[in-house]
Amino acid sequence: MTDSIVTWIAAQSPDVRAELANLIDYGPEPEFTLLVSELLPVVPCPGLVDLYYDIWYCIPSRLALRIAVKQVHIQEELVQYLALAERVLFDAASCKAFESQLSDADDVEEVVFWLKRRSGG
Repeated sequence: MTDSIVTWIAAQSPDVRAELANLIDYGPEPEFTLLVSELLPVVPCPGLVDLYYDIWYCIPSRLALRIAVKQVHIQEELVQYLALAERVLFDAASCKAFESQLSDADDVEEVVFWLKRRSGG
């Protein structure tokens, strides 16, 4: 673990540090921890890190993760975003379409609307 990751973990609340410790014991890809630490200096509340990792692991679009980490900080909303993204962004073609039309600077409501239109819901 790099010094920057250690410093980032130390900056988190005790509950988030505990969540991060459990995840690190699990052995996530170092790129995941680095990306989240760069995009979100302080995780707002516990429960988010595991959901961000679910997006990293289950959704083949890194843009979907960047949008989530930068903009979705309420656990219930993140669960809904994950479920919707899983339904739509399941293969290379759907991810390519997503990434060609959206960016992590787009408002999360616009992203969710795009996903909903393609999920049929």
